[in-house]
Amino acid sequence: MVGPLGPLCHRSSETNEYLRVVASKTLVLIYKYMLQIFIVFHKLIHDECYKYISNEILDKYFTFIAVNKDIPKQYNPYRYKVIKEWELPIYDPTFQQRGYNENSAIYHIFVNKLHEKYKYIGFFQYDMMFGKNIQKILKSIQVSSPTVFYHQKFSFDFCCYKTWNEPTTMEFIIKDYETYFQKPLDRTRDFPLYNSFILPVVLFEKIMPWILTLYDKLYPWCVQPPNKTHFAHLGGIYERIMGFAIGNEDYPLKPIEVTHNHSIKRLAY
Repeated sequence: MVGPLGPLCHRSSETNEYLRVVASKTLVLIYKYMLQIFIVFHKLIHDECYKYISNEILDKYFTFIAVNKDIPKQYNPYRYKVIKEWELPIYDPTFQQRGYNENSAIYHIFVNKLHEKYKYIGFFQYDMMFGKNIQKILKSIQVSSPTVFYHQKFSFDFCCYKTWNEPTTMEFIIKDYETYFQKPLDRTRDFPLYNSFILPVVLFEKIMPWILTLYDKLYPWCVQPPNKTHFAHLGGIYERIMGFAIGNEDYPLKPIEVTHNHSIKRLAY
């Protein structure tokens, strides 16, 4: 058998060592780009949320995306890797002006192709505390079979009736989903909420083209009477849209140790 470096059975020990080093470096390069978690924040990056995460892990796996340029930002630039949503090559300010919340960052990450070099991409909010085992979890994600890791998931009834209850908008979205993907939305499943999850990039790339079609279809009527009209209601709707699209796929769902710190939320603006 002949390989690119000559007959395989006659390789010298030096050649084998060379190939081992090349393979090792290639593996490191691949793993460097396996995962990226985007933390969306308005004003502050709170150190206590990341106290169990080393600087090395933060730098490698976390990007903090600042939104709403009218709010002054406060954070340690030596500890956190920050990008500003409004400085991205493709930027639409109406997402912030209309109150899409985290979905604004999700949209801009997708259209600017910031996800493309990763195998997994994650999204979390500024007021979420990462637990002591987060570094172990991040390592396990990289070697797992394709899986969705979530903060919290809920039943269809909870997502659509107990916490929303706008059936006209809900049924419009579901019908549009079923037409686009040519399959039913399974109302017996649980769906991840809060735009807080880590998912395979192949799944992200599958669902986002559909979600992009909804912006013009839903706005402005979905935030006009008799629907709720308060600022950021759009964000709540798209939180459920993301949950439906992710949860209706046949990926295993695994919880991740992240908790909301509601005292931080009051300091967000």
